[in-house]
Formats: sequence, C-alpha cells, structure tokens
Amino acid sequence: MDVQVWMASKEVADRLDVHVRTLRNWLEMFVPAQERLKNPQGHYLISEAGFALLSEVKQRKDEGNHSLREIQRQMIEEGKIPECMAAESEVAAADGQALSVSGPNALSHSVQEMEMTVSEAIVQFQQELAQLSTMNQLQSTILQKMADIEEMQESLRLEMRRVTFEMDLMQQRLTRRKERLDRHQPRWSLNPFRWFTRSDRNLTAGQ
Repeated sequence: MDVQVWMASKEVADRLDVHVRTLRNWLEMFVPAQERLKNPQGHYLISEAGFALLSEVKQRKDEGNHSLREIQRQMIEEGKIPECMAAESEVAAADGQALSVSGPNALSHSVQEMEMTVSEAIVQFQQELAQLSTMNQLQSTILQKMADIEEMQESLRLEMRRVTFEMDLMQQRLTRRKERLDRHQPRWSLNPFRWFTRSDRNLTAGQ
C-alpha cells in the first residue's frame, strides 16, 4: 500500500522558487481540495499529485505569456483539473476582494498571513539551528580527535628519546668494556727474532 506524502507549503514554494502568497493563489486555482490540507497551525500541506500540478503550472508560466486564468482553462480542457476549480477560484477571488474592502477584517487577514509566514520562518530557523548544532558536535569530535593524535605523537617522541638515550648508554658501555679488554690483553710481537732475543736474555739473566 502506497503511503501518501505531504509537503509543507514553504517547502513547495522553495522548490518551485515562488513566494508563499503566490503559492496559495495557485492552490486555489489548480489543486483540488483532496490534494491540499491545512494543519492545526493553518499551514497548507500539499500532496505529491498537487505538487505535480503546481510544477506544471510553473513550467507553463515560465514558457509563455499565458495568464493564470488561461493556464487554468487549458488544464481543465486537458482534463488535468476538474471544472469546479474555475468556480472555486472565482469564489476565492471574490472573497479576497471582499476582505480587501472590509477594513478591520482585511487587517486581521493580513495579520494572520504574517503570523503564518513568521511561523514558517521560525520552523525553518529551528531546522537550520538543528543542523548547525550537528555541525558543532562534529567539529568538537574532530578537534578532540586531533588533540588525541597530538598527544599520541608527543608520547611517541618521548619514547623515541628514551630508546635513543638507552642505545647511546649501551654503546658507551660497550666501548668502555672493549677498551678495558684491549688494555689487559697480552701483546704478542709479530717478529719471531724478538721472541728468541727475549728467550736469550732470560737465559743469560738466569745464569
């Protein structure tokens, strides 16, 4: 069973690159009621089918000089939206005109629109803050890893110094030991005549 996906009006406006107020007018003219809902905060939620209709409206608007009424009539003739959309959009337009001349009611409507816009901006700001918090946590993790690596490098340098010192000390000990062995080792001459000369001297001294 397919799951219906609903998108917020702010997200749809961003994806279509239009203002939120423009999107609301398009919803009244091109998106059937079953493809758009309002959440408890008064924000519109648009289905995937509704988004597809709005995308086509945006494409036709960008490609030619047709007005929204002409695009609506074309899509009705093509069977992409029901004929009742024309009547609903006219009623919505009439309601808008009535609000525009009703003084306090128009002001109240404008305030509600501003509140909705501010609410959507706050939601977007909260999402950006959440992303920023995630980035800060990632940055903290990276800095901690770098500190750990520097500490390991310092430990490695100290260990290398210790090993080098012990090797030098061992080399010095071996050198001194070799020198002592060289001093106590008897020296034999390679001249055989010197051996006999020493023997003769020893015999003469004995006599």
